[in-house]
Amino acid sequence: MAQETRGKSVYLDIDRRIFETKIKPLITKELIKEHKLNPIGKHSEQLDVVLNYLRRHQEQLVGKLVIVCTDPHKEWHIGEHPAVRGERPKIFWEESFDSRETAEHGLFLKRLQKLGVLK
Repeated sequence: MAQETRGKSVYLDIDRRIFETKIKPLITKELIKEHKLNPIGKHSEQLDVVLNYLRRHQEQLVGKLVIVCTDPHKEWHIGEHPAVRGERPKIFWEESFDSRETAEHGLFLKRLQKLGVLK
């Protein structure tokens, strides 16, 4: 168990360095604007790298941010995965989106905030 914890600690340390040196420098106002204009579909190489990093780091279900459609084809919210099969996600009702695209961009911004890139 101690070796597993130590291994995870080393992995997280390396991963944080990758974020600071390779990913964070790619996150610019222009990149965020690119995502806003086209949150779903083909992206630039830089945006693909950032999105792959963000998606890869959503592997743990506890605290994972997700998009929840609350009114089909009309309303979406960001939620938090319950991490337990059969339970409903916690929905953050204070912000709603009128399309999947705007919800995807909202989720992108929330993930950047969670990493401390945005305030």
